[in-house]
Amino acid sequence: MPHLDAITIHSRRPSELARFWSELLDLPIDPSDARAIDQGTLGETEAVLLGRRDAVHVWVSPADELAPPGGRIHLDVVLDGPADLERLAELGAEPRWNDDLGRWRVYADPEGNVFCAITRWDGASPPS
Repeated sequence: MPHLDAITIHSRRPSELARFWSELLDLPIDPSDARAIDQGTLGETEAVLLGRRDAVHVWVSPADELAPPGGRIHLDVVLDGPADLERLAELGAEPRWNDDLGRWRVYADPEGNVFCAITRWDGASPPS
């Protein structure tokens, strides 16, 4: 049966965008990729691995062209609470728009890739 292996996020600067997604998703950058980033030796055509290859993982991959704006696929990220909204801003995410019913908010990562932040607060309405 088919199964999900990886999600790939195209990027102009994979080493920089990998840090954003690593922090947001709490997925570590592969140790060898982290070394290459720290040493400045990550090649222009090399992708950065987040997580482990033996589980569903994320690739931040270089791309010459990022079209259409916003992409044709996006991630839905479930937030634990209102503090995570502040964390998104600290990481460099930019708010784009909110669902009228307050179930989710659309953000863009530092390169403009959109994703949904699912805001399901237990017993509380989402912050404005």
